[in-house]
Amino acid sequence: MKLFLYPKHSLCLLVVVFQLYADSIKAQAPANLTADVVLTATAETDFAPFAFFSSTSQIAAAFNKARRTEETQLGLTPNSLGTLVLPAGYATFTDNQRALFLINAERQARAGINYGNGPVLGKPLEGIETALDNTAQGHADYLFTTNTFGHTGADGSTPFQRVEATYPANCLQRNGAGSYTMGRSENAYQSCGAGATYVVEQAIFSWLYQDIGSAWGHREAVLIQNVDASGHTGFNDDRSPAGNEGFLGIGVKIGTGYTPCGALPARLVIMNIADPSGDAVCTFSLENSALPVSLTLWKGHLEQNTVRLEWETAWEKNADYFLIQHSTDIEHFDSLGSVKSRGNTTQRQAYVFTDETPSLGDNYYRLIQVDTDGTSQASRIISIHRDSNTSAGGLSAYPNPIDKSTPFRLLIDEAMATDVHLVDVLGVEIPVNQSRINKQELLIQPKMQPSTGLYFIIAYINGRRHFTKLMIH
Repeated sequence: MKLFLYPKHSLCLLVVVFQLYADSIKAQAPANLTADVVLTATAETDFAPFAFFSSTSQIAAAFNKARRTEETQLGLTPNSLGTLVLPAGYATFTDNQRALFLINAERQARAGINYGNGPVLGKPLEGIETALDNTAQGHADYLFTTNTFGHTGADGSTPFQRVEATYPANCLQRNGAGSYTMGRSENAYQSCGAGATYVVEQAIFSWLYQDIGSAWGHREAVLIQNVDASGHTGFNDDRSPAGNEGFLGIGVKIGTGYTPCGALPARLVIMNIADPSGDAVCTFSLENSALPVSLTLWKGHLEQNTVRLEWETAWEKNADYFLIQHSTDIEHFDSLGSVKSRGNTTQRQAYVFTDETPSLGDNYYRLIQVDTDGTSQASRIISIHRDSNTSAGGLSAYPNPIDKSTPFRLLIDEAMATDVHLVDVLGVEIPVNQSRINKQELLIQPKMQPSTGLYFIIAYINGRRHFTKLMIH
């Protein structure tokens, strides 16, 4: 057992890094930073350089600065971690609801990111589990009452002992020898003075982005997947719904008369995590989420010259529809279309949307989930890059192949003078109409229905000849 103490003026962080279940498994997990993220007052914090928040705008600004800093420190693609957008009504959420949203947003922001050993799973935690939440709150209360701070609890208990005592033995993930397999169990946070409204956000930010003094043990506990960055065993996703893994408990204690803080008011936050087993006889109590859906997957990829967007939900509650939005500068978004939600369901749901006309260069996408009462929340932003023509002769046609009655598109900038011809394998030209869809694409529609077979598209662009093949069926 290693003990790390990290004093920061009025902010004190303590973590116990257990290595009971460390192994040499090489699996992907988010890497640790090389230096703490420094915040600036007052846009990002009330007291620089640490996390002391008094507004939701500070929270968003701080976490987004931290994501950009992580991308720079670790050599990730710019904006690959997306942009944190707090949902409508966030300030009215409970401490538990805000903690769950923020932790899951940070976990999911890293889904698919390659830190060097393959893509991160990026799965969200299943939710706040009542019994584990009581365990976390009990330890926070104990620390306050006894004027202590650390991971040692009542009767000398350790974090793992408290988590294991929370559930029957068969209801936690265990190995063949009967040992609980989870390699992380608890984070603890203490600050003295300053506001108390967003203390859970302060704790989560400190654990994730200002933890170099604790060798990033807090960060690893928040982001642990099937393993963490140090190789500790993580979650085994064998309990439904698929795509979520692990329970969360949050304990918060705020008050005066806490000796370590002197005359200043104390703020204590305890986070416990647990890996439940898939034993069907076990019953758990998950708190209701403040959000209408649990988004477990959000990704996109190029298909020829279109972008296919995919997302999945673990459950939906009073959900109305998804709005798909697009941007080329990550600041100004336009709506591309909408997809109807399933409404109310506890089953996993999958959705697909295709952007038929993505821009050249970087394309940014986000989902806006709209509830039946009109409230909404935004997903993380994902980025898809679209190159210019790279096909034979510098010409790209899509879709390809096409049906007889379907027009096709050519990726040609509006600044270029263009004359397009469609010719069959015998050299017979099929007359076409050409019209511009946008600044980058031409729509080509044959004037007569062509026969099935192979055709050649010949385009004279600024006087130069380009060609490619087109299959019609």
